[in-house]
Amino acid sequence: MKKSRLFAVIAALTVGLWLPAAHADISLDIKTAPYGLYKIDPDHTSVTFKINHLGFSHYTGRFDRIEGILNFNNNNPDQSNVDITIYPNSVDTNNPKLEEDLRGDKWLNVIKFPRATYHATRLERTGVMTGKIFGDFTFLGITRPLTLDVTFVGTGTHPFTRKQVLGFSAVASFDRSDYGLSNLLPALGNEVVLEIEAEFDKAE
Repeated sequence: MKKSRLFAVIAALTVGLWLPAAHADISLDIKTAPYGLYKIDPDHTSVTFKINHLGFSHYTGRFDRIEGILNFNNNNPDQSNVDITIYPNSVDTNNPKLEEDLRGDKWLNVIKFPRATYHATRLERTGVMTGKIFGDFTFLGITRPLTLDVTFVGTGTHPFTRKQVLGFSAVASFDRSDYGLSNLLPALGNEVVLEIEAEFDKAE
């Protein structure tokens, strides 16, 4: 057997051994997660945005730098609290020229407004795996209420780091004109859709 094929077989067997372990202790019951402080895992968290482009498509980009904390109450998840910070300078559209324009003062104005923040004010469970987070979104120096529709993905011990992890998906939308961002309306859509995938690691 050639070396390359042998290595491929070994790799496949190794992955096969790891995968069951990686899913063995995942719980779909959020109350099984330990009480306390969790921090966003930036390597496994994404915030993407979508906006209607000339009526032809929903153009999608993302922000690459996100920070956040979750103070989790496992006895009463509704009493948990969340704070998230997004750094607009990290905007990523796979188009360097567009990214340069978006960072400028006509769009995200990242020099004057280096952060966008979300502070939860109330959580509400709507189902076994779903809920709503009501909070204040501050963007371009303007603060307005924003509601996240949240789906709990799972919790358990990370197979490599051995940290407790909580995972969520969330969706929200807002009108960019509410934050003073009305450039190229109506050619570019007013509604911005946010899609969030977040993993929170238990803090040491």
